[in-house]
Amino acid sequence: MKYDIIGIGYPLLDKVAKVSEDFIIRNGLTKSKMHLISSEQSRRILSMLDEHSVKNYPGGSAANSLATVCRLGGKPLFLGMTGNDSNGNTYCNLINDIGIVSDLKSCDEIQGTCIVMVTPDAERTMATHLGAGTKLTKEHIELNDISNSKILHIEGYQLDGEKQKEAVLHAMEHAKKNNVLVSIDLADRALIERHRDKINMIIKDYADIIFANEDEAEKLTGKKLIEAVEEIKKFCKIAIVKIGEQGSLVMDNNGLHKIKGFKVDAINTTGAGDAYAGGFLYGISHGLDVKTSGKIASYVAAQVVASHDSMINRNLQQEIKNIIKE
Repeated sequence: MKYDIIGIGYPLLDKVAKVSEDFIIRNGLTKSKMHLISSEQSRRILSMLDEHSVKNYPGGSAANSLATVCRLGGKPLFLGMTGNDSNGNTYCNLINDIGIVSDLKSCDEIQGTCIVMVTPDAERTMATHLGAGTKLTKEHIELNDISNSKILHIEGYQLDGEKQKEAVLHAMEHAKKNNVLVSIDLADRALIERHRDKINMIIKDYADIIFANEDEAEKLTGKKLIEAVEEIKKFCKIAIVKIGEQGSLVMDNNGLHKIKGFKVDAINTTGAGDAYAGGFLYGISHGLDVKTSGKIASYVAAQVVASHDSMINRNLQQEIKNIIKE
């Protein structure tokens, strides 16, 4: 196969800046929360950041997962829609710098951004405008790329737009017909509340690998931990429930596997779940069993938790070789 994993998701340019608490208040935001904002709000906040030092990172759930795959030595491909503007160009350059092959289309909508405002107490307040990412349609999906991949990975947030939902359903249908594994990240509890019927349909008809955290698994199944992962496994080949520093529960046809977490000093949990998915999919795409893939996933997630960034910014190939040997 040409690619290990092909991912479809929102290409969001993360713009990280240190601000005062007054900056948060002046923009009508609630500290330490994530806000979906309009294009007008996004432009206003970005203009106010002109006086601050801003660091740019290529974000979005699927992109973060694929960045982990790349750091581990895998071959990922990223599909999505960027804005035909300076922020869109910055995003594409950053993705290329990581080494992720991309097929990012562009349109005249402004580039999607996630503005991460860090106050002096190290709390993060996020303001996200999806921008051009909402303009992806099934006509933008190159089916040959899916055929030439081992795994198709979809971030659940793609269900929020009607055209995007059509696009990912189109992609998953093609994947199933061509024996390409389909991986779904359920994304967040609120997404399950918004799209329960769609998610149930996708899980039943398409999913081979399902990622959820403890909260999402309970919302989806109405059950706790082991019972929740057992319920999810009824509809897929591999069910994963992440349980933070305690590790994860992974279930396949060989039974339930308890994967321990790696102990680190927690600085930031943003992006840890995405890194976990990337590490696990790297393992599966390279023929490793679910226990070894889970260990890799837990290790890379811990590296994110122990850093200030939402993605891993170094190669991890030697560390992973050691994990595989254990």
